[in-house]
Amino acid sequence: MSGKLTWFALYTRTRFEQKVSDDLLKMGYESYMPTQKTLRQWSDRKKWIEEPLFKSYCFVRIVPELYREPLKINGVIKYVWLDNKPSTVRDSEIETIRLLCSSEMPLEAVGLSIEKGQKVTVTEGLLEGMTGECLKNSGQHKILIRIDSISHGLLVSVPSSFIVAC
Repeated sequence: MSGKLTWFALYTRTRFEQKVSDDLLKMGYESYMPTQKTLRQWSDRKKWIEEPLFKSYCFVRIVPELYREPLKINGVIKYVWLDNKPSTVRDSEIETIRLLCSSEMPLEAVGLSIEKGQKVTVTEGLLEGMTGECLKNSGQHKILIRIDSISHGLLVSVPSSFIVAC
């Protein structure tokens, strides 16, 4: 065994993300389920709740030779696969997700079927130096930060004065 820990993306049953993450921790694995606060409206009230950023996804950090073990957890459907093998997620991608989730910026996870926009670099603020694609959505400038290993991206609202074309 190589002994090197690697992040993998697990695909879970709907609304099982937190349970899978908790069960991974109980088994002794490092897990990460990014969340965001969302204001929910019911007929009689509004409430802030924590929701998974990526619906039906949970990340696990394991030795690649043991990748079958997390599949035994109730709620895990399969690994996210790319190129006929379980997709690995780079440490830098996990850190980017953690940074964005810890900020107070509104986030939106999107599939990457979006047409590529102009490449931009953030020049100010928490994301200074980060590059992404500039998308215009409902009159607001948003930056698309790619998480290629799971074919998703994060849309972050950034003031247009904070970005320059690459």
